[in-house]
Amino acid sequence: MSNAEAYRIAYLIAGYIRGTLTDKEKDELDDWLTERDENIELFGELTDEKNIEAALKDRSSYNSEAAIAKLKEKILHEKPTARRGKVWIMYAVAAAVSILLILFIVLNNNERPAPGMDIVARQDINPGTDKAILIIGGGKQIALDSSVNENILAIDGLRVSDSGSTLHYSGTPVASEWHTLTTPRGGQYRLKLSDGSLVWLNAESSIHFPTAFTGEERNVEVSGEVYFEVAKDPSKQFMVTAGATKTAVFGTHFNIEAYSQDTSLTVTLAEGKVTVTDTLSNKTLSLKPGDQVGRGSASFTMRNNADIEQVLAWKNGWFNFKEAPIQHIMEQVTRWYNVEVEYKGNVNYHFNADIERNVPVSKLLELLEKTGRVHFDVRNNTIIVNP
Repeated sequence: MSNAEAYRIAYLIAGYIRGTLTDKEKDELDDWLTERDENIELFGELTDEKNIEAALKDRSSYNSEAAIAKLKEKILHEKPTARRGKVWIMYAVAAAVSILLILFIVLNNNERPAPGMDIVARQDINPGTDKAILIIGGGKQIALDSSVNENILAIDGLRVSDSGSTLHYSGTPVASEWHTLTTPRGGQYRLKLSDGSLVWLNAESSIHFPTAFTGEERNVEVSGEVYFEVAKDPSKQFMVTAGATKTAVFGTHFNIEAYSQDTSLTVTLAEGKVTVTDTLSNKTLSLKPGDQVGRGSASFTMRNNADIEQVLAWKNGWFNFKEAPIQHIMEQVTRWYNVEVEYKGNVNYHFNADIERNVPVSKLLELLEKTGRVHFDVRNNTIIVNP
């Protein structure tokens, strides 16, 4: 690779980071990437957010056109020796990318920043945390978060305590009343019911439940996405109402996704056995582990061999996307990072991604951008999706 070729590749990579490549330039970059494995490895290094951020932090040392020109001159005219030719080319490309980024940012401040650069240089958005609102009798609201670790209530035999991430109900209250635990966007929480059942709430979800199960059934109502590990009690069935469906269990592990803004609802069984009834059609389906029931606007069907790992990824602290449309991905981003999303143009590709949920949003967006099929701008609390 000649010096001119190295600089050309640097230009293309910088354009990729900024999202300014033409279709012809994208094809040129793709051709270079497919030439050899080393090119893909180098591309990954140069588009790594940490490396870009380091270049930006050092931009103060290039605070004049003369300094930039001097460094460009050194890269473009220094002759590599045979012993260090490959290393020099890698250095030349990396340095040239840094120069171009600095030129774009320092000398062209009026231009629209690159999607990836906007995230690094201007702001980032932190992931959700353990937080929720408990609504008790009389409508009183109690804020819960990771800083709380105390007894919430102790009245007439009822004891409610909070560990900062899990709400615990215990005791035998004189009279049962209904409480509601709800998580906002950017929040998640856990709940241990009075019968010992464990409940996980994803962001923007809720559960309405009694402080003690005194009737013939253990009834709760949910919205959003909720995972249950129901304590076994053969004498008292556990019943979950979500929209127009009722899920009946005695002791089992399952996930319900029933966001009000979605037209669909799914129940996925991880362990045990449940029956799901659609109250609109009066149709009941029995599930075994790995089965998933889906209710659409005009359908109520079951499929076998659901991807349990993917369904429960959120509960285990992960994003797990497999052939997912960008709209589905951004719905989860909206809820977990508490952001708004705008679309500029159509992105019709499907994406695969596996990343922990405890990272800033830039990490997830960067992973998606590396496909070359989508780019993002971040403006305050809004993520703009660009083809």
